[in-house]
Amino acid sequence: MSWRGAWFRAQITGLVFSSFVWLVVAGLSIPAAAAGVAACVVWLVGRNTRPGLWWQFGARPATEFERDQVLATIVPISSLRGRHQPAIWIGSRIPGADASMPTPNDLVVSPALVQRIATGRLSDQQASALVCQALGQQPVHGSSLVAAMEAYCAPWGVVAIIVGAFCRAASRTPVLSASWKIRWLVFAVAMIDNAMSARWNALVAVTIIATLSGTTPFFRAQWTATLHTLGDERVRAEGFGPTLADMIRTTSCSVHDLERAASLNRATIPPRPARTTAQRSKGAS
Repeated sequence: MSWRGAWFRAQITGLVFSSFVWLVVAGLSIPAAAAGVAACVVWLVGRNTRPGLWWQFGARPATEFERDQVLATIVPISSLRGRHQPAIWIGSRIPGADASMPTPNDLVVSPALVQRIATGRLSDQQASALVCQALGQQPVHGSSLVAAMEAYCAPWGVVAIIVGAFCRAASRTPVLSASWKIRWLVFAVAMIDNAMSARWNALVAVTIIATLSGTTPFFRAQWTATLHTLGDERVRAEGFGPTLADMIRTTSCSVHDLERAASLNRATIPPRPARTTAQRSKGAS
């Protein structure tokens, strides 16, 4: 499936905010802006090296025992056998997953996943299903375009971390939670006041902020669903759909997750092979 449209929509807020920041930095100090560009280039070149993997995932090379345990477990995945076996890394920071593949030749797994494999709490089929999800999402995580956008939107990444921490705290505080929910009233009052006072620049700024406030969560949710779909398609293609569906049913009772589990149980229809010229001629006759 094509994921770039959903990915780009999820980056709009970060792109707008970071562009503003970079313009301000360039206006204040050209050397500082040049240093930022140089840092982005260094990041793009070295993101899949050992220091780059440590920076992204807190990753270290797996020990011989850990490597043997993981490789033995993912033997059922036909596309990762033989010379296609990936190098195994242990990562302490893998957002929202137990495994990630930054390149086709590198597999980063969490310590928790290795522990569950080593103690037998996770079968080969179950572990392979989780790794297949990472395999399906590898085109995203290995994309140079995605990496370049992440580097460019680094200012927004910092703000997103702070805002995320604030939102988690606000969700536990009724007053802060209510103030966030009535933001539309505040935006409406500000827009009316700016329009009546002919402050058109301020009106445009408030309108953009209000629009991004509403669209960002929606587009982020769409992108998360797209990532799940990419992983699920690979899981089904490798034949582990029913296994992952059972794992989802045992850990979640939400309607959305149950619907996802049902889709994983559907058989994957292989693409129809193209007809040769001789076959087409025979069919025409």
